[in-house]
Amino acid sequence: MFKILRFLKPVLLQVLFVVVFWGAQAVLSLELPKRVGIITETVINGDPAEKLNIIVTNGGIMLLYALAIIGLAVINSLTNSYVATQFAKHVRDAMFKKATKLSLTEFEKIGTSSLITRTTNDVSQVQQLILLGTRVLVMAPVMFVFAMINTFTLNSSLVWVFAISVPLIFLFIGVGFVFASPLFEKIQKKTDQLTLVLRESLTGVRVVRAFHQQDEQAKRFDLANREQKDATVSVTQLMTSFQPVIQVIFDLTYLAIFFVGISSLDGQAEVANVGNIVTVAQYSNQLMFSILMFAFILIFFPRANASAKRINEVLDTKTTINDPVKPIQYAKGTGKIEFKNVTFKYQDASAPTLKNISFTAEPKKVTAIIGSTGSGKSSVINLIPRFHDVNEGHILIDGHDVRDFQQLELRSRIGFVPQQALLFSGSIRENMKYGKTSATDEQIWEALEVAQASNFVKKKEKQLDEEVSQTGKNFSGGQKQRLSIARALVKKPEIYIFDDAFSALDYKTDIALRQHLKTYTNNATVIIVAQRVSTIIDADLIVVLHEGNIVGQGKHQDLLKSCSIYKEIVYSQLDPEEINKTLALSQQKLSATGGE
Repeated sequence: MFKILRFLKPVLLQVLFVVVFWGAQAVLSLELPKRVGIITETVINGDPAEKLNIIVTNGGIMLLYALAIIGLAVINSLTNSYVATQFAKHVRDAMFKKATKLSLTEFEKIGTSSLITRTTNDVSQVQQLILLGTRVLVMAPVMFVFAMINTFTLNSSLVWVFAISVPLIFLFIGVGFVFASPLFEKIQKKTDQLTLVLRESLTGVRVVRAFHQQDEQAKRFDLANREQKDATVSVTQLMTSFQPVIQVIFDLTYLAIFFVGISSLDGQAEVANVGNIVTVAQYSNQLMFSILMFAFILIFFPRANASAKRINEVLDTKTTINDPVKPIQYAKGTGKIEFKNVTFKYQDASAPTLKNISFTAEPKKVTAIIGSTGSGKSSVINLIPRFHDVNEGHILIDGHDVRDFQQLELRSRIGFVPQQALLFSGSIRENMKYGKTSATDEQIWEALEVAQASNFVKKKEKQLDEEVSQTGKNFSGGQKQRLSIARALVKKPEIYIFDDAFSALDYKTDIALRQHLKTYTNNATVIIVAQRVSTIIDADLIVVLHEGNIVGQGKHQDLLKSCSIYKEIVYSQLDPEEINKTLALSQQKLSATGGE
């Protein structure tokens, strides 16, 4: 918990301001019981001629104290709210920045749902503790110390009442703290699970309905919801069970003050003062209220502490992919990519996903990667922008190891189109500028034209200003894929990577797109991962993967003769006549656009 308080540093001045003013409010609050005691003693034993004057004078002073306390309370509440809000803002900023720096391995280990919960719910729990705790942790000690000093001064025999009752209260608070801590951690884990089920149900609503699994998902949600509720009820029951005990101790303390105080009325002037007893009784009210608030904070602390641990767990996660101390810096290159004896293994995998991978993707040429499901195609291309790092071997760009680049510099040279097309909420123009913020409308339309997306964009009422809903759900799969391709093309990088980016396109659109792509990317290095043979049949180099190994590489016709795995893939999709027809048609259309 204390570790996360470092995020209060930007508002440290305001924190000091709040501490001083909460302390001042506590001291002023203790002045009111004194005046009540004076008025009480005056009414009982005072000079009749002076009674009214003393009562009015002290009443006026009490009014001034009350106004000052109200003013301080308002100022403190506003400042305290600002401190807590700024604290939460800085923590969320740090969480978001850290999440964006995590490698895919670390990201998947923590989990998307857990990251969302930690950035929202967990931060709110700590923020709530800051908001309530600042007041209590300042006022409670100040009021306790000053109340004890004043009580000892007024009637030393009454100090023993507090000496017995206060430790009893803290004993019960300590017991509650011990039992509540693991329960609050359990609540946060159950909240993670609840968020996960809810997120899956909402994002996968089409699949759920297609398989008529609404009832099953409802059962999963009900189970997660019930477990979260049960954990919350357990904590609530524990907390509320201590409240009546503490209340009894409070009432007995109040009663004991009058009993001990009245018993001490033995005629001694310094002791025989009913006003002093009333004053101490008022102190007990304020003191016990502060202790109750302190107890509430201590019982609430385990949940906030559990949340702080979960936040720190993310912030303290050591990133495995980092920038080098002395990064490579050079002007725009050719984009030549070389894999040299690359072996890669996922963190929790029992065996390497890729083994001894070596090939070269030349500039001004198209390199295709094909293989059966699970052969490691996506793993190969994810290593180029360093979404993961190799375990053995090297990946070179223009002769430099990718690990010698700054990640920003490396990825600025790459136009990446993921397998799952994803658009961001906003406009089409904003999505296109995600690839290049300075892109002009002319450049955007050119990229859309190459990606075969300009026709349907022009039909939209607002064209480039057309709104894109969350994840692009207001576009079809093929439209999203074409917009995703256009976003990468706008960037005009040295290297283009298409991870099965043409799978949602029909054959006609696929061929048309590749015709324009050949011209548009004629100076760049292009890598295409594909399932369809027709998409990569005319590639300059085809790399065939099988179970993480390269079993063949070359051009289509050569691989048909030399690679049995490739031959199986081809003949599983096309018949011999169609193979020749597809190759001839593709070469004819590419030649018509100036392709090789």
